[in-house]
This record gives sequence, structure tokens and C-alpha cells, in this order.
Amino acid sequence: MIFSSSLGKEIEDTRDGLYIDCGVSMDSAAGGPREWMRVRELAERAGVSRYTIHYYYREGLLPPPLKTGRTMALYTDVHLECLRFIRRLREERGLPVAAVRRELETRFGEQWRSLPTGSFDPGINSRVRPTGRKQREKIIEIAVELFSSKGYPRTHVSHVTDALHISKATFYLYFKNKHDLLVAVFDHLVQELTQTEQEIAEETDPFVRTVRRGKAYVAFYRRYHKIFDIIRAESIGPESRPELSIQAIYRKMLDPIAEDLRQAQDEGRLPRTLADPELLSYMVLGAFDFLCYRLLMDDKYSADEIVDIARRSLLGAPTDP
Repeated sequence: MIFSSSLGKEIEDTRDGLYIDCGVSMDSAAGGPREWMRVRELAERAGVSRYTIHYYYREGLLPPPLKTGRTMALYTDVHLECLRFIRRLREERGLPVAAVRRELETRFGEQWRSLPTGSFDPGINSRVRPTGRKQREKIIEIAVELFSSKGYPRTHVSHVTDALHISKATFYLYFKNKHDLLVAVFDHLVQELTQTEQEIAEETDPFVRTVRRGKAYVAFYRRYHKIFDIIRAESIGPESRPELSIQAIYRKMLDPIAEDLRQAQDEGRLPRTLADPELLSYMVLGAFDFLCYRLLMDDKYSADEIVDIARRSLLGAPTDP
């Protein structure tokens, strides 16, 4: 092989550069940004088969790609230039492999030695730099919009990359596939619900907490109600998907409501004979969920009116917090 695949500090520095550039390009020692692509795209652009690419690599005619997973790797525009150069040498001059290898060393040697090699794990979030995190968040945000407007089955990775003007290689630096992205959207929803509970944690009045939670949920419902439908459908489909448990989201909402209702009963503000707090929490959330659905139908009611109706009808709490 005319290229070394050892992984040293230079790779760590290059990996940082990848995150700084949000994965769209990497700066090489040869100077200038690199375009990154997966093997299928490389094969299409070079006009060769994937088998040919793997064969040339085994013969030392291509530098090793940057591994992003056990079965995934990224290739650069240098690989593309090499493949086109090899094709010309083989077709126009009929050179044998050994001669082609010498020609490649002369023409591309420095570029090969400047390329990052080894392995890169896009799943280690603790090592993602701020710019990399922002890129990941942008992908999640556009996924919410596309999943909501197109539906999950009709949304493809290309729709996400086209909307953000990024390459598919960039997408695969952050997510393994579309399902992995949906799981990230799911986690994003759970985090938003958790943040709401953190924001109202210091409030001591259970009714005030419930009303504040309701106001936050109206905004949450407006943005994510179609995502809820997608997650619900995926979680009850033919394949078991524990990572997309709709129950996990409902538990995030129901448990705090039940706890507040239990506190209100303990304080004598709700009759204990009304219902068990857990069962009552389902009734409150279910009714409020449909009120939010009604809110989206037209402009007849405002969000404040919806919350107030729920407060007076479901909780019997006439005092405006």
C-alpha cells in the first residue's frame, strides 16, 4: 500500500475541523476544503462499480476512506480524482496495476498523505463541538417540519439535505439513517417536556403548575401534534420499536399531572371521591389534548381561552393564577 492508515493526533485535529465545518468539508494539509461522499455516490460519479472501488483499494490504488461506522465510510474528491485518473490510464494506455500504482504515487502522493484516516464515531455527543451540535439541531428542526408536512414514509434523507443545502455525507456524520433521525426527534420532544417541568419546578401551587404546564403544552401541541401521530404509528407497527415508545412521552406528561392532582386532594382542593389521581390525569390530559386539537381548526378560540376552559371545567379552579 502506498498510504498509511495509522491513526494519530493529526486525525484528532482533523476530526475537530470536521465538527467546526459542520461536516460539510475538512481542511487537509494540502490546503483547501474536501468534499465528502459515501461509496454509492462515489461509484455513480466515477462511473465504476462499488466492487471496483473496493478492488482498487485492496490493490493500493486508493487511499483508505474515513470510517464512520462498522460498515460505513466516507470518501473524498481525491478518491474521485484517482478513480477517473485510473480509468484513463487503464482505458487509454492499457497500463497494468503496478504501473498505475506508480503513476498514482507521482500524481497524488502528497494529497493521499494529507487525508485523515482511521475511524470517526458520530454518535459520541460529548465530543461534538458547539458548531457540530448546531448542525445536528438544524437537521432535527428541519426533520420536524418535513415529517409534519410530508409524512414520515414520504420524507427521504435527500429532502432533509436539500432543505439545508448540505451533502448526504454530512447527514450521515450525525445520523445513521432516517429512523435514527426520527429517534432523535423523539428524544427532542422528551427533552422539551422535561424542560417545561424544570421551569415550573419551584412553583408550589399544584393548580398554578398545571396551568403553566397547560400553556406550554398548547405551544408544544401546535408544533408537534403530527409528530405525535407518526411516533404513535411507528410504535404500534409490525416491528417492535422500544426506542419510540409513545408511552414514554405520555408518562412524561401524565406523572407530573397525577402528582399535582394528588397534592390538590391532600390539600382539600379536590375531592378524593372524584377519581384516582392517575386515572384523573388521563382524563385531564385527554380532554385538554382534544381542546388543543379544536384550537387548530380555526381562530374562534385563543390559547388562553382553551387553558382557562380546561382549568375551570376539569380542575374546578376558578382563581386565575
